[in-house]
Amino acid sequence: MNEQNRILSAIGYIPFLCFLPIYLAREDEFAQFHGKQSLVLFVLYILISLALWLVSRIFGGILGHVIIIGFMFKVIGWLLYNVVGVILGIIYIILIILGFIYAITGNQWEIPFISSFAQKVKI
Repeated sequence: MNEQNRILSAIGYIPFLCFLPIYLAREDEFAQFHGKQSLVLFVLYILISLALWLVSRIFGGILGHVIIIGFMFKVIGWLLYNVVGVILGIIYIILIILGFIYAITGNQWEIPFISSFAQKVKI
């Protein structure tokens, strides 16, 4: 592991740049570890965000038109999308920052739950 691959691994935690360490440092195990972990973290964030959006649309848009209890469904949909979405975003940003710091310092930190999926990624 050299300094260039550490920097590349850290940059890989920036959303949409997770493929850089995977493709530019194919022979470096350290860069592959962080690249795959950041890829899984990013994809999982996108999938959970889409699921939250879909559920909030179902609650707010479809079930929100039910007579008498529709308002309650609209509130639940709003809470899911806005409150849970903000909490998810904060957690995602914290994990990005931690991954960046660990990568730039040359350490391999396994993000709980994420790392087990990242180890199975074959690219």
